[in-house]
Amino acid sequence: MPVAGGGVVLDNDWIAALVDASSVVDGAGGASHSGVVAFTIGKKQQAVLDIVDGRVVGPGDAASIAVTVPVTGDQLASFVDGSASVATSYIRGDLKPVGSTGAFLAVVELFENPAFRSRLAGV
Repeated sequence: MPVAGGGVVLDNDWIAALVDASSVVDGAGGASHSGVVAFTIGKKQQAVLDIVDGRVVGPGDAASIAVTVPVTGDQLASFVDGSASVATSYIRGDLKPVGSTGAFLAVVELFENPAFRSRLAGV
């Protein structure tokens, strides 16, 4: 996974890694959430993801962003490598998404899924 300065680079390779890693998520019959989510690092990096039933299905349409999740590169890297929790960071106030709570729940559900995190660590 591309890393710059200890953080994740938000690019098409990163989105492809999320698509691959989330293929292990079983959204059938669960309370899986969906939404178009933008992760941003500063004002220059943005990745828009389309999460459907708990899986990243590809890049999302920037015109349809339901929630924006501003992060630092190091913060996002810690979510990716599993050393930090999206849910805990949100509860502590370290993560301040802007927009739809339902779409943000898709992010929480995805990054808190042990199968996804394990698969992502191997990408």
